[in-house]
Amino acid sequence: NCYKYLTVEDETGGIEIAIDQTGLFNVYPVGQKVFIDCRGLVIGDYGSKPQIGWIYEGSVGRINSLFLNRYLYKDSLPKPVAPILLSQLSDFSAQNVNRLVKIENCVFSSEANGLPLATNDVTVDRAVNVNGFTFYVRTSNYAKFRNTIIDANSGYSLTGILSVYNGKYQLALRTKDDIVKTPIHEPELVKALTFDQNSLTSGGWSVYPANSPTKWSYSNSLGSQFMYHLNNEIICDDWLISPDITLTDFTGVSMFLDHKIQFAGNINFYQVLYSTTYTGGNINEDDWTPFNALSEFPGNDYALSNALDISGIHSNTFRIAIRYNKYTNITSSRWQIRGVKFYKE
Repeated sequence: NCYKYLTVEDETGGIEIAIDQTGLFNVYPVGQKVFIDCRGLVIGDYGSKPQIGWIYEGSVGRINSLFLNRYLYKDSLPKPVAPILLSQLSDFSAQNVNRLVKIENCVFSSEANGLPLATNDVTVDRAVNVNGFTFYVRTSNYAKFRNTIIDANSGYSLTGILSVYNGKYQLALRTKDDIVKTPIHEPELVKALTFDQNSLTSGGWSVYPANSPTKWSYSNSLGSQFMYHLNNEIICDDWLISPDITLTDFTGVSMFLDHKIQFAGNINFYQVLYSTTYTGGNINEDDWTPFNALSEFPGNDYALSNALDISGIHSNTFRIAIRYNKYTNITSSRWQIRGVKFYKE
């Protein structure tokens, strides 16, 4: 599954070595300690993934296998390697790229249910969700375990080499033992905010500006109660502001939007912010801090967004704002919010 490269790591991080040779696992088994003589090699990146190799047409190319013994030396016998446990969104970082990692409580996308990890003729990326964050299991059509059938109704523990390509995190499994079915771990719902016909009056929610022709509106349709903002060609900056939210324990808690949107336009049109000082009335942006950017936009059915990190809120009482900030007149999307949910791992 690791075609023409080795991945090595030490206590400082990991890096990929590009080598023009197949079947490298026969010579360098998992856990083999090696020394690398970097003289004559170059370092660069491929889609933000660091690599070492020969220079080729101005970038990093593969080392010719006939010259590999100039650069790579084995030392002692292979030993077991303990993976790094990725347990939160911030663990998916440049520091952990090219390292052996383990990710628990994973669920494959429903679109992959019943399909193999890869087909016999093409390398395939399968979307996986963990704690509201999506990464991709990338499997070669040459991997011996490529025909492993995915059960999207089960949880998984996945071990492999973390990679990244232009901001999209990927995991390369090494053997069939790296994919283990586990019971699905259900996080605890600690707080939920939903909408009804009184949300904008006695319910404590508010909109700003109140007289905006494009402002957030309430609807009860097809069995769902939600707030919505229409797609339109009008430049606008409309805020949907919650009442006071109280949480006594933030440990392991993340916030999610229960929403639906056929994404169009600019990702920065659709924002979520928090404030510990806003008391109503006009908006002063200095009172508000944005959460990490939304990256999950379910198009057809309501689903949870990616996890929004609330660890920076240093107050037990706060408000959130769902902001439709359309600052150009390019096409944008109708956004429907069915609720806000707080889950604790």
